[in-house]
Amino acid sequence: MPQTIDAVAVRGHLAQKTTQELCDDFERLVKSPHRMAWAEDAIIAALLPHNGAAWLEWQMEGGLFGPAMPHRFFGLK
Repeated sequence: MPQTIDAVAVRGHLAQKTTQELCDDFERLVKSPHRMAWAEDAIIAALLPHNGAAWLEWQMEGGLFGPAMPHRFFGLK
């Protein structure tokens, strides 16, 4: 039986996290041997309201070598 993901619940949960927690979660997902694109996309979307300018710079940085880690763009780590 296929499982479904409650997108509203996921967004609500991510909205309660700090920028540091979201960045750490994203890094763990990207480095995981079992990547989940939907979860990475949800975190990317959740980070936008935290700092739009930093988010844009981060998105522009990624590309050829895979996604950039968001910490430095948001002034963390």
